Amino acid sequence: MSKAKVHVVGAGIVGLATAASLVQRGYEVTIIDREGPAAGASQGNAAAIAWTDVAPMASPGLWKQALKWLADPLGPLTVRPAYALKILPWMLRFMAASNPRRVARSTEALVDLNSAVVPAWERLWRVSGTHNQVRRDGCLQLFDTLSSLERARGRWAEQRLYGIEVEELDAGGLRALEPDLSERVVGGALVPGWMQVDEPKQLCLALADWLRGQGVVFAVGEVADLLPNAAGCDLVLKDGGRIASERVVIACGAWSKTLASRLGDKIPLDTERGYNITVPEPGVSVKRMIMLPGHGFVMTPLSTGLRVGGAVEFGGLDLPPNWNRVDAMTAKARLFFPNLDTAGGKRWMGFRPSLPDSLPVISRASRHDRIFYAFGHAHHGLTQSAITGEMIADMIEGKTPAVDPAPFAADRF
Repeated sequence: MSKAKVHVVGAGIVGLATAASLVQRGYEVTIIDREGPAAGASQGNAAAIAWTDVAPMASPGLWKQALKWLADPLGPLTVRPAYALKILPWMLRFMAASNPRRVARSTEALVDLNSAVVPAWERLWRVSGTHNQVRRDGCLQLFDTLSSLERARGRWAEQRLYGIEVEELDAGGLRALEPDLSERVVGGALVPGWMQVDEPKQLCLALADWLRGQGVVFAVGEVADLLPNAAGCDLVLKDGGRIASERVVIACGAWSKTLASRLGDKIPLDTERGYNITVPEPGVSVKRMIMLPGHGFVMTPLSTGLRVGGAVEFGGLDLPPNWNRVDAMTAKARLFFPNLDTAGGKRWMGFRPSLPDSLPVISRASRHDRIFYAFGHAHHGLTQSAITGEMIADMIEGKTPAVDPAPFAADRF
């Protein structure tokens, strides 16, 4: 008996990874996207496989820091005035998710999910032949004040409780690893288990090429509506066309909320807009990923140059970018790498699909057992994509996923 035909809506890294798991199990898969592979956040992310990052964004002490950041319109966190009322319900949910008990539950769920990240990626890298696109140099966290360093020690202690290695280093030890660092750094840590990919867009394109070789079909079209029926679901395209499907996976990131609402699932998804610049000739040597938690951005050495990016801006999907945010990040980056040259850099802004409790939705639709959700990964779409794909494939097959899916259910809100 042949397996069901599956349509995956979204050709970002989560959609690609889901298709990879399905096609290996014998499913006939079509990926439909309004532009094509890696056209959204999957092309411009920080390239991290950040499985060691198990703390939810919502936490009891975050609001003190967040209020300081909000005072700076070009700081690590900002809300565009035109979007302030729209983001208010999300913010209230975020505050509720900062309750210590809820933070503990979210942390436990993230630990379970992230503990399966590397094995899932190893399987996908191996079968797709993309294993040569991963770097295993770890990540450095840098701090320029003693108070921020002291706060970080508490987070490191929690990570160690979960078996994550964190090696604290003094300023001299950090500069031994990154000689171009300035004297501004007072301390930090090396997280050796952290990994990154050479270039996230190239990884997606390589996976897409491999999927085509496995018989996966890629179609261009924007899904505007979903009409469930006894046989599965009809996908209604924006241009009026229809596609009949037996199983559907919604994995279109920041655009997933609207489609889920068509199915009766009111999921509080919103968008963290992230900015970066990728510089082909930065004039400094950065040997591994650098995190600057106190300033809300990272620096990633890619095969295409040095990427400086991060920050969180709430402004929805329609407001134009504020490129001054890129200038603010590069100015701060020069405090740590004074010789950084951003001439010729390419600026980018993308949309992180984010939920208030920091957990993605990896789930069946609440009212339709042939439609599945794989979205809302926020800063960890690349990190969690391979294991998400395996979990969705298990659900479609009627198997129990290796990771308990209950914390990631669509009906948890």
